[in-house]
Amino acid sequence: MIKLWIFTFCLVAIFCDITNAQNRYYDYRNRVPGDKTHILYISGDDTHGSLEVAAVLRKFLEVRHNYFMTYTEDYSVLTRSLEKFDVILMNNIPPKLTEEEMLGLTKAIEEGKPFLGIHAISATYKMDQPQKKLIFDIIGAEFIRHPPIHEFKVNITQPDTDITMNLPDFDIYDEMYFFKSIKPDINILMTSTYEGDDVSGQDWENNFGKSKSTPVTWTRKYGKGKVFYTSLGHSIGAVTNRYFQQVILNGLLWLTAQEEK
Repeated sequence: MIKLWIFTFCLVAIFCDITNAQNRYYDYRNRVPGDKTHILYISGDDTHGSLEVAAVLRKFLEVRHNYFMTYTEDYSVLTRSLEKFDVILMNNIPPKLTEEEMLGLTKAIEEGKPFLGIHAISATYKMDQPQKKLIFDIIGAEFIRHPPIHEFKVNITQPDTDITMNLPDFDIYDEMYFFKSIKPDINILMTSTYEGDDVSGQDWENNFGKSKSTPVTWTRKYGKGKVFYTSLGHSIGAVTNRYFQQVILNGLLWLTAQEEK
């Protein structure tokens, strides 16, 4: 009986040690941002390696820089208070949202919450038409399509801004997005020129001209909120590019900088 009691005690002790170790090292329920800029990172489609990409960006922003990231694939977060978040980041093909979720997103940005859109957030083909229009109104351009992933050069069109002043032209292996209905108020910071011969026709010339140049990164305002968008960032190969990471870091710094009154 005594041996059984000792055996049971040892099992409980081992279990407690394992549980404490798991809580200490793997349970993030008690993580708090402190004085760090708090990013709400919303993602979750199955075509862009959402978790892997988020892990790279989280390591870059939390370990190397003074940011704190909350990652979720639950869009109902948009129906609750977003006051504790300093920036909303969306990086995925957006699904059809509920009216409450869409309202929460647009209202937050309109009232001044900074928004960082990466890559496929502009590909709204899963949404209904009213929601497509809202995302278009936030970002400022509508995604058309992209050629096969390939290496291309990103050209800095405004080298003297706070966002681009430490960036040279650079090469990246990524998807090059083509857009239509580009709003005239977007402030284009980077472009790329497509070298392929498989894009032609009046639609292309109406939107980009004969140069085959397409915007890659830009800023704009939506209501009181700052918006920063880049079409770069398709997968691990792109988000580990050091220039892409600098683009994201510079965008966050611009989004969270206090505007002079």
